Amino acid sequence: MKFLAILIFVMFGFGNLGAQTVTIGDVNPEDLQIKAFNLSSSATVKVSGVGGVFRDDYRLLMYYGWILDADTREVVWHLFDEMKDREFRKSDGLYDFSAEVPLKAGNYELYFTGAYDTRGWGNNFTMSDWTIDSFDDLVDEIFDSRDKEKFRRSLQEDLLISVSGAGLSPASVDALFDAKVKKAPVYFVKAENGERFEQGFTLTAPTDIRIYAIGEGRKDEIFDYVWIYNAASRERVFEMNYKNTDFAGGADKNLKVDEQITLPAGSYMLSYRTDDSHSFEQWNALPPDDPQFWGVSLFPATETDRKNFSEFKAPKSMQPVAELVEVGNNELVSKGFSLSKEMDVRILCLGESTSYDEMADYGWIVDANTRKTVWKMRGYKTEHAGGASKNRRFEDVLTLDKGDYIAYYVTDGSHAYNSWNAASPHEEDRWGITLWATKDNEVGQVKTFEVEDYVVKNLIAELVMPGDHVYLKKIFVLDEDTNVTIMAMGEGSDNRMYDYGWIKNMNTGEVVWEMDYYDTDHAGGARKNRMVVEDIRLPKGEYRLNYETDGSHSFNDWNADPPNDPQSYGIRVLIAE
Repeated sequence: MKFLAILIFVMFGFGNLGAQTVTIGDVNPEDLQIKAFNLSSSATVKVSGVGGVFRDDYRLLMYYGWILDADTREVVWHLFDEMKDREFRKSDGLYDFSAEVPLKAGNYELYFTGAYDTRGWGNNFTMSDWTIDSFDDLVDEIFDSRDKEKFRRSLQEDLLISVSGAGLSPASVDALFDAKVKKAPVYFVKAENGERFEQGFTLTAPTDIRIYAIGEGRKDEIFDYVWIYNAASRERVFEMNYKNTDFAGGADKNLKVDEQITLPAGSYMLSYRTDDSHSFEQWNALPPDDPQFWGVSLFPATETDRKNFSEFKAPKSMQPVAELVEVGNNELVSKGFSLSKEMDVRILCLGESTSYDEMADYGWIVDANTRKTVWKMRGYKTEHAGGASKNRRFEDVLTLDKGDYIAYYVTDGSHAYNSWNAASPHEEDRWGITLWATKDNEVGQVKTFEVEDYVVKNLIAELVMPGDHVYLKKIFVLDEDTNVTIMAMGEGSDNRMYDYGWIKNMNTGEVVWEMDYYDTDHAGGARKNRMVVEDIRLPKGEYRLNYETDGSHSFNDWNADPPNDPQSYGIRVLIAE
């Protein structure tokens, strides 16, 4: 009897020695499950199970699976490849599948999901199939949908995928995942909704790097993506966009970058961001073929390249010397800065455009003494800032003379930091204006100051930042005949001024200068913001500076867009240079 048992085992059991089965089943809609297995040697495995296609309102709920090589991240088998000629519309409900798949020795990941898709499958499937033409159709649709929901739930346990074969044994998903990401000196994977990631890395020599990134986007917009920039110069050395990506499997919007680039020695920043939906946290459409690597990983091309990665060394010039960022709706902010020498300054300004050259949110820089605009963000000089097309960015290097400057930034009533009414830009936390020194040894050459505390050089007298319904006066005395510069800003339209200033000679009682609409130019913002800069010569004596406003549109109470230099609203008298 003992001999007979051994003979039966040899005849029927020896061929299955070491064979095991890995199965995934009972997966909820919009869920994805993963198991892993190892093949000790090359073998042909059997993949079988039960998939499903169900109508759910305007979408298809599809149950399917695939196998991924755990090291290369390549798909080695996909159910859709087996079923691509099948008309899913004619197959509503369950369907069986079975395939023989030759695989090399190695580690693999098995996936099974129940995911939604809005695309038509099969030549006979169109959205018109779901048109409701009458009240009776509507009633039938409601009850039909409820019945099908129950039907799906009752059959959920029947939906599954299995893989079996000689030499197959279960493996740890987490162990395989950890082993792969450890090969990447810098990575951010399993990205969830609304995440922002940034990490620096330094290369000690020119290095070949494989960029492996998975994200979400379409032809005119990208939502989950990566970019790399030089930490010192902020030059973008790589950016994920629709043109340089491939299809990542699943929904059309799943995009993949698998590209090798060479970077010179230096310090870099790796950035990745996601929007508020469709990520490893939860898929609102068919997931990608490699969902665990939703995000970005940098793999050295060789072991020599790996040795070039070192601890991040942040350049001093990476720290902004002045910034007005995270600006919300209906804000007007300013920051003064002084340069102790002529120097190059890198400027980044993110804002919102309304047309080719019209900006709703924008920044500008003025000379703190002359109040002349030395730079302003103009739409036609910007590029797309990521997210919605109206997100614009200007980044360039400006050469500024030694002196004092004021940076301004203004927003309208919508689409600003923490209050986006469309997709936010790549660097949303820099919505505003930021300045950097371009050289590490020049960082200390820049000092900031509060605009309200700044004293204009060569100032004789001023009446600035008035509110509504005020009449301001100030006496000043000239000890000798003096050439003066008068700078005045106010409100005017229809050829007359409503907020304006004038100068009266107290010795003669004569008005020696008055702000006249015909002498003014546009001061930025609303067209009624007017300004004049004029040089005159005043005899020595006593004078009174005057400024008057009406009941609307004055400093910090604008009823239209403010002027470019709101702190200069009013009048100043300076010694002419």
